[in-house]
Amino acid sequence: MQTKDYTTDLLPLIKSLCGVEFANLELPRIKAMVNSRAKRAYRASNFWPRFLVVGEERDVTNGYVPWTQAGLDSVDTFVIIHRSAPYIADSAQNFDFYVDFTGAKIVDGDLNSASAYATYKKQTTSVYGDGTNGTTSSIPDEWFEYLAHGTYSDWLRSEGQMEKSQIADAEAMDKLTDELIRIDEMRSSALVSTRIQTNANMQSRWSY
Repeated sequence: MQTKDYTTDLLPLIKSLCGVEFANLELPRIKAMVNSRAKRAYRASNFWPRFLVVGEERDVTNGYVPWTQAGLDSVDTFVIIHRSAPYIADSAQNFDFYVDFTGAKIVDGDLNSASAYATYKKQTTSVYGDGTNGTTSSIPDEWFEYLAHGTYSDWLRSEGQMEKSQIADAEAMDKLTDELIRIDEMRSSALVSTRIQTNANMQSRWSY
């Protein structure tokens, strides 16, 4: 999937929006703002294509599908769990479940299954930055405009420019809403969209 670079793409756009050249001492603060916005974007949907895993077979232990399994991505959010491989030919039974510290607890169907097929959002541990000190410089392209305008809004707020910050934040949210609508439109033609219940668009999700 497409990405943009933190140093050559994102940071110059933020500087342009702010109309300043940040001193080196200010760059960690800007990075913190970027990552705060990235966390919001990640939480805005369970269906970002780059984080969505559909129908992956995972072990069941004592009736649980654990959050982690060796060799597989760690789960952030369980979306749906099936008894057999879904979205292939025959209809697959999906399990009711709840989640706790251990993972997803299956509460109906074949409680003795050794495996189940989970559709989930995988965890991300990325900290965005210039690629040094454990950060990654690859920014998800679908978040790029939101991160830039959202960071601009947060910078304005930190400078006491509240009215301008609110305007910039509204524009940032519009950027993210466009991407969320795009997810809905892509999913509407896919088989998975008929099996997974979605939330409303961004306007009704948040009230920032």
